[in-house]
Amino acid sequence: MDASHCGDPIRVLLVEDHPGFRLVLRALLESDGRLIVIDDVGSAAEACEHPMLEHIDVALVDVGLPGTNGIEATKRLRQLNSGIRVLIMSGSGFDRASDDALAAGADRYLEKGALHQDLIEAIVDVGERGRLPITKRS
Repeated sequence: MDASHCGDPIRVLLVEDHPGFRLVLRALLESDGRLIVIDDVGSAAEACEHPMLEHIDVALVDVGLPGTNGIEATKRLRQLNSGIRVLIMSGSGFDRASDDALAAGADRYLEKGALHQDLIEAIVDVGERGRLPITKRS
């Protein structure tokens, strides 16, 4: 990703195995003009094989995905797209999984019960950090 994308909506891939929750999350994310949900998928395999993966700015990933969990998915997504930012979500609060997710390369760990605005701001924060050019200080 390069700085030429700054100002464009942040491209999000939603990775959540529960269809109802995925639908609600997608609607919430799409209500903010700073974000565009490229797709929503139900598994880590679908996320890692997504044809638009190289164009995704932020992946919002459920830690408890069946099969390959969200922590392993984070590692794989980072291998496939080194510029992707990953936010891990969990319904069980902050526990050992939060440390594991951050150690695996996740940019942030959020509770699924986070307020809508907190979730949006977290996505915008990590999405913009990944898209802005890095400048060195003298």
